[in-house]
Amino acid sequence: MKEILIAKILDDMSPIVFQALEACGDDAILKFQKGEYHFYPDQAFEKHYYISNNSASLKRIAFPVIGRKNLTIDGGGSRFIFHGEMMPFVVEKSSGITLKNFSVDWRRPFYSQGIITQVDDSGVEVKIDWEKYPFHMEGDQVVFDGEGWSHTLHDGIFEMDVRTGCPAWLSGDSLGRWMTAKDFSVTQIDAGTIRFNNKFERRAIVGNVLLLRHYSRLCPGIHLKQSRNIRIEQVELNHAGGMGVIAQFSEDIHLKNFTIRPTPGTDRMFSVTVDATHFVNCRGLIRIEDCHFENQMDDPANLHGTNTRIKERLDDYSVVTELVHNEQYGFEIAFPGDTLSFAHNDDLLVYASATVKAVEPINAQFCRIVFDEKLPDALRVSDVLDNQSWVADAHISGCFSHNNRARGYLLSTPGKIVLENNRIAAAGSAVKISGDANYWFESGAVRDVLIRNNAFGDCCYGPQGWGRAVIDIDPEISNPWKNRECYHRNIHIENNTFRTFDTGILYARSVDGITFKNNMVERTETYPMIRRMKALLTFDACKGIDVADNRIQAGIKEPLLENNEIPPSVG
Repeated sequence: MKEILIAKILDDMSPIVFQALEACGDDAILKFQKGEYHFYPDQAFEKHYYISNNSASLKRIAFPVIGRKNLTIDGGGSRFIFHGEMMPFVVEKSSGITLKNFSVDWRRPFYSQGIITQVDDSGVEVKIDWEKYPFHMEGDQVVFDGEGWSHTLHDGIFEMDVRTGCPAWLSGDSLGRWMTAKDFSVTQIDAGTIRFNNKFERRAIVGNVLLLRHYSRLCPGIHLKQSRNIRIEQVELNHAGGMGVIAQFSEDIHLKNFTIRPTPGTDRMFSVTVDATHFVNCRGLIRIEDCHFENQMDDPANLHGTNTRIKERLDDYSVVTELVHNEQYGFEIAFPGDTLSFAHNDDLLVYASATVKAVEPINAQFCRIVFDEKLPDALRVSDVLDNQSWVADAHISGCFSHNNRARGYLLSTPGKIVLENNRIAAAGSAVKISGDANYWFESGAVRDVLIRNNAFGDCCYGPQGWGRAVIDIDPEISNPWKNRECYHRNIHIENNTFRTFDTGILYARSVDGITFKNNMVERTETYPMIRRMKALLTFDACKGIDVADNRIQAGIKEPLLENNEIPPSVG
């Protein structure tokens, strides 16, 4: 196997790495001598990418791995420092690719932060280290400056608790409700101090850190597209202007000793700006093993498919489909030979399926799909299609996640899911199993889920929208009690420890076959109780419920079980 060593450190490594990748070809190792390597966008490879759940644009890419086989990129323990708007890695239409032994960071991150110095009923003052996080004023708006970019507060502000290192209790986005730059005015007090003028719903705490979220999802760390047999090992992402790893239409991905955390030795309280990892319409086995996720501004992992809405029925064999959320635009729906299922958007229950004959994009949002079989008689405009040929199994084990915004693991795939031997704490639910055709249009009715031997810490101390229970199973369907069957099936929760401050341990909605056995529930005093649920376990429109042999700490007075079951005439 050919090996190419990069040992010379230049001011800008982007053109050097591109040349080295070209020289490698297939069946090769590109190895770095340990050091600190800097990458700039000026002479980097560029290509336009539509990346699911991120922002589409023309990307400058340091490591474009496109159409390759059996290539290893070994950083040798190096630090890769990026400057400006770049995407570090793209792996596209490739197989047998290994990325290992390096860390990724930016000299000027895409977020900023400051210390809260004053709070009153009409606003919040923040002291910012201008050398680290430069900004300027334009009228009554603050604009943050980076290397080749300037942005206002795209995603508002976010309070972090310096005592716990976690998101502030019940604070949520922009101190209580979603806001962007247009929703409040900003006044500059002195060279490094600014004031956000608004009557916020939550009162911030002086001394806490305010994260200033002034960037869209343009620069994820590692993008995997239409690739297979990918291994990411001993890699650390300290920052990215988007998701850490985002994979779509790829198969057999293994993350081993992969870390997301703020840059060591700094006071940063953020790592990547959204999800640590995200897998959309993947298949084979997604294995996440012995990984560490902290301070990312969304979930540690999200696995799901995509519900594509039917916009128009053209004839007996073809439809026009619509990608509804703007961060899905340009996403591939299917390939010829794939099987798509049909479901009504109110109950999301599959009523038919058909084989794709042709896919004809109209533009980034709309597409014509032709099927081999006749369209089902039950089809309605606004129904959704889901690709059943791209369904992943998932095994997540030995991982640690905490201190992040929002929730823990979002698991919505019909494949076999095992979540075991992990330590999980989250501002929302530690595990969320959903499915929707309302906003994100993320599909994935589960069929085989095993959650065992995990240690769950304090959860659901953020806003209610992030979760009501440690494990939240809540498909977004309008009235599950009237449906002909449940949306999810076969979920087993066994031998876990739950140590949290509030009542809700499990909420389940529209599940056929759910067990909660041999678990331990203990109460902490980290936060005041919120009591979002009346009982530890709540079941809505479920059947096949098995709750047994659980150990509840003495002194917990709330009832164990609330069961709002399906009426016999329906179920």
